[in-house]
Amino acid sequence: SQSVISRLQQRYKETGRVTERHRSGRPLATSHTDDRFIVNSALRNRMMNATQLQARTQVSLQTIRNRLHQHGLRARRPARVPDHTTRHRCHRLAWAREHLRWTRDQWASVLFSDENRFMLSRNDGRQRCWRRQGERYASATVVTR
Repeated sequence: SQSVISRLQQRYKETGRVTERHRSGRPLATSHTDDRFIVNSALRNRMMNATQLQARTQVSLQTIRNRLHQHGLRARRPARVPDHTTRHRCHRLAWAREHLRWTRDQWASVLFSDENRFMLSRNDGRQRCWRRQGERYASATVVTR
């Protein structure tokens, strides 16, 4: 925005830099290297909880969560999807390609029904995974039924 640009220009005139000045307050408990380690650990092991991630570092549980949140990672319940074989995926892709160019009139003749969920295995629902927005169905963030 215009105000951001004018602030950056003013800062450059005053200091010769556009980076922020040193601020008062408590210094961060982690360095950029530590932050990268925390985030990469969570991305490599999506189902690992914050306590397990903390065991690999010397910082508090809240710091772990804060760093992950700052990088867009949130602890969410993994999506539960059926275990599809390669054959299932091929059939689904073929069906999608067959219906890719359907018109509204063709879709109007299709009867859609509500989905029902059936519990095929016992799961207490407490498992969480670290994921960014838009990663709900990424293979690393789903649990097969």
